[in-house]
Amino acid sequence: MATFESTSPPEQQRLLLRFGAVAAIVGTAFQVAAGSSQTAQLEGTADVALSSLAELPDWAWPLIYFGFMFGAVLWVLAIVVLNSTLHTGTAPAWGRLAVAAVIVGAAAHVVDASLNAGPLTDLAHDWTGADEAGRALLSQHADLLLRVLDGTWAGVITLFHGVPFLLAGWAVVKESDHPSWLGWFGILGGAGSVVIGILMFLGIVGSGPAVPFAVVLSIFMVVIGARLWARADRARMVAAPS
Repeated sequence: MATFESTSPPEQQRLLLRFGAVAAIVGTAFQVAAGSSQTAQLEGTADVALSSLAELPDWAWPLIYFGFMFGAVLWVLAIVVLNSTLHTGTAPAWGRLAVAAVIVGAAAHVVDASLNAGPLTDLAHDWTGADEAGRALLSQHADLLLRVLDGTWAGVITLFHGVPFLLAGWAVVKESDHPSWLGWFGILGGAGSVVIGILMFLGIVGSGPAVPFAVVLSIFMVVIGARLWARADRARMVAAPS
């Protein structure tokens, strides 16, 4: 069986493009599935949040945030492959900035997901079996953790959904091999997410207004995935300059 190293350059290009296409589409599926599965009510008091989480199966909340993490990693890989298709004018430079930004944003996503899947889930489990005094103490701990999570999620909206897609969208606009409308679609989702993220940091809005822009970004990534797959069929890719 031929290995990746032994394949010809065109075959390597096709493999890379198909990998990026799958990463974009499957990553979107994980992001959407995780987001739509967040049935626990974390807004309001810490007692309400812990009670809501305690009603879920033990595996549910960690699995949701594993989906967020895995989807984020796949989107990073998709943006890397998208960058490899950019070669017109300043598009490669903007693409490289998008790659750097999405890695930082994905790191914020991993931190937020880890705190949700680990400490917050443990607090909910402990709260279920605690007496009244124990619940009061656990609620204090949960209140502090939820405040931290408000900040980390605002960071995810700004640094993962926002800045990277603002840059990637602009890179697509500047690239002649991609339709400019697709780039503007990414810019819309990214810019809207940056604005909502900043408003979240300021305590003006919650995370709800970010949802429409997340939908826009999901559509953007699905279309990017389809275009990468079609490009693989043409077996032609121009690598971005280093």
